[in-house]
Amino acid sequence: MTHLAGKRLLTQNSELRPHGIWNWTIPAWIVTLNDGSRLNCCPNAGPCARVCYARFGTYRFRNVLSRHVANVEYVLDDPDGWAARMTDELAARRFRPTGTPRDLDHDPDDRTIADWVAAGGRAVRVHDAGDFFASWYLNLWSGIAASAPDVLFYAYTKEVEMVKAASLPANFRIVLSYGGQQDELIDRDRDRHADVFPSALELAAAGYYDQEENDLLAVTAPTNRIGIVANNLPVAIRRFSGRTMSGLVERRSD
Repeated sequence: MTHLAGKRLLTQNSELRPHGIWNWTIPAWIVTLNDGSRLNCCPNAGPCARVCYARFGTYRFRNVLSRHVANVEYVLDDPDGWAARMTDELAARRFRPTGTPRDLDHDPDDRTIADWVAAGGRAVRVHDAGDFFASWYLNLWSGIAASAPDVLFYAYTKEVEMVKAASLPANFRIVLSYGGQQDELIDRDRDRHADVFPSALELAAAGYYDQEENDLLAVTAPTNRIGIVANNLPVAIRRFSGRTMSGLVERRSD
């Protein structure tokens, strides 16, 4: 089978393109593959699955979902070939630093981030939807990131235990995200983490840093407390009901 022949693996959407970010996306949560089998792309999803933006709207369009399924099937069918092709793609000129420093709030004592900001580096967001569904898959991404040290790779994840046990290169940054089944493993004082708030005012009152201006702030901001304002999807507004993501209680029905 020829996977995604003639297509780039890394794409850009309207929100990430202005910031020099490419992304790799697989389906959110449980998906039916083309052979009829089912795969949970977010094994440790908890109440977040009920309000996940990637389960609504454009993410459910047939052509969009078809591409995301093709992405994850490529990884499953030929993991080494996929990783090699991803590595080759990242060698392209478009992923090289621009030489113009980025205007990003960051910790100057974090030399990896500070040097990347000064060089005008490019970035890859791993998973606009989906998660690290297996440790071998996370390890593949770790190797890919190590092969492109001047690119900043980052991801939000509910796979807290897996990530904490992994050894990742300095240019691969992970934000532990509340709303999963392993929330109790997140240390709010030590771990870089993200929580979702009903409004910017409540986010600020809780002492969190708003990354709305640029998604890269989730990994560059000089704090470990990253705040995200809940999206305005009607179903999400109703299910959040004024609570934070960490405050959601998993229920069987609305």
